[in-house]
Amino acid sequence: MFSKAFKRIISVTMIFSMIVTITACSDKEEKSSKKSTKNSKNVQPCDYEQSLFDTSKVHNIDITLSDDDWSDLKANPLNKTKYEADITIDGETVNKVSFSTKGNTSLSFVASSDSDRYSFKVNFGKYVEGQTYQGLNKLNLNNIYADATYMKDYICYQIFREASVNAPLVSYVWLTVNGNEQGLYIAVEDISESYLNRTEDGEGELYKPETDNLANMNEKKNTNNKDNNGNNNDNNRGDFNPGNMPQGGFQPGNMPEMPEGGFQPGNMPEMPEGFDPGNMPERPEGDFDPGEMPNMPGGGFGGNANGADLAYSDDKIESYSDIFENAVTDVTDEDNSQVIAALKGLSEGKNLEDYIDVDEVISYFVAHNFVLNYDSYTGNMLHNYFLYLNDGKLSMLPWDYNLSFGGFEANSDTTSLVNTGIDTPLSGSSEESRPMWQWISSNEEYLNKYHEVYNKLITDYFESGRFTEEIEAVYNMIKPYVEKDSTAFYSADEFEKAYDTLKNIISLRASSIRKQLNNELSTKTDEQDSSQKVDVSAYKASDMGTHGGGKGQDFKKN
Repeated sequence: MFSKAFKRIISVTMIFSMIVTITACSDKEEKSSKKSTKNSKNVQPCDYEQSLFDTSKVHNIDITLSDDDWSDLKANPLNKTKYEADITIDGETVNKVSFSTKGNTSLSFVASSDSDRYSFKVNFGKYVEGQTYQGLNKLNLNNIYADATYMKDYICYQIFREASVNAPLVSYVWLTVNGNEQGLYIAVEDISESYLNRTEDGEGELYKPETDNLANMNEKKNTNNKDNNGNNNDNNRGDFNPGNMPQGGFQPGNMPEMPEGGFQPGNMPEMPEGFDPGNMPERPEGDFDPGEMPNMPGGGFGGNANGADLAYSDDKIESYSDIFENAVTDVTDEDNSQVIAALKGLSEGKNLEDYIDVDEVISYFVAHNFVLNYDSYTGNMLHNYFLYLNDGKLSMLPWDYNLSFGGFEANSDTTSLVNTGIDTPLSGSSEESRPMWQWISSNEEYLNKYHEVYNKLITDYFESGRFTEEIEAVYNMIKPYVEKDSTAFYSADEFEKAYDTLKNIISLRASSIRKQLNNELSTKTDEQDSSQKVDVSAYKASDMGTHGGGKGQDFKKN
């Protein structure tokens, strides 16, 4: 009798458990279905996280496309044409994927050189609807341009993860195209559909703000960078053009024509509208340094940022073209209006928790300000970040850190760089022009929280020894591949020096921040006592790589 009653209890319990499980799954499916209807997304398993992005080994990727397409890609790299190809990742082949060049500065550099070591993008579902690689919809293959360490992207994204930011996944791959060695690359998870599936159950909207100037700076104009034989066309390199400065900023290309006979009293030309001689920036002392650009009239290098500075201007969607024209997900006007409402709330500075994911943004700036990357929101360029919208709240996501730790500052003083105050992270821009940072620095409560997250990062990752263990493991793993990489921008000897420099500079950066947190060194750069700074004079940031430096310089055509 007891046995039958016990069996009935077990049966009822099992049935109830099944009902709860089915209900929970149905709720999640309904939630995903609603999202899928809007953004054409289907939440899929993210098996690629454990396979391609297993960081304990260097993976093998081979791209196969027709010889004609490969020749056309190399002859016309700035077109970013999408070619149909097959990709084999660690022995698993996915057919009919899209394969194209990617990048801006790095693409222009390689296109104007004798090298074919481009960065590439793979879209698994371009030609076969819904096709992925184990749940991954797009993959970036970065050529490690301007980074003699081979590690800046990898280590920076790891620092973001240690600060509790959902950074993209990265791993190392040995890349071949049609069986020919292309070299050691970094594979980076695309921040798009599969990223949202992995981190947010497919929820939210993504934007990749980019100023018009930066988006168009390297765009090919009618003629090819290389001719059909792959020879360089120096007349169309796609490099920076002073006449292509953004509207609203200081523009050498917007200067008036000289009057016939030259400048003469009484014959001076009219100045362009908005030109204010009293508003011209002062030239920085010493050599020109992109990391020390003066504050330009009209909002910085990006001119009138059209939203990329995340400053509120009005309620018109068209006023934020740098954001909304660079949407990653299938956004609606309602989504865009939520972004504007959040920017307005940010500008008013009240009830910020209703508009900003406070914890996420603070964590973002902790990691970002540690790694000293000025090719970004905290510099003059207003790009290289993603804007994420969920439930009406904004946060930022990291992107593109090959120029971190001084790579963007051609002649930076390394001691000054490493001791940069964590409360004054901006270079060449004012706090008023970077409102997404200003709300942290201007509020004591948020600034204290920012310091608390910094303290945890320094304690848990750097002072614990885990950083040293990780960077040494990566070095030992990739060293044999660096030594055999004949297409690399830097030699094996340059890599050795760069690695040692990176390892020490990161450790010294952590030491400087510890002193700042302990009130032994000011958290504001211009208030620091030089005698209290961490001494980094034994190392040069330029040894870790700069624009077009190292062996890559030999690729450049005269």
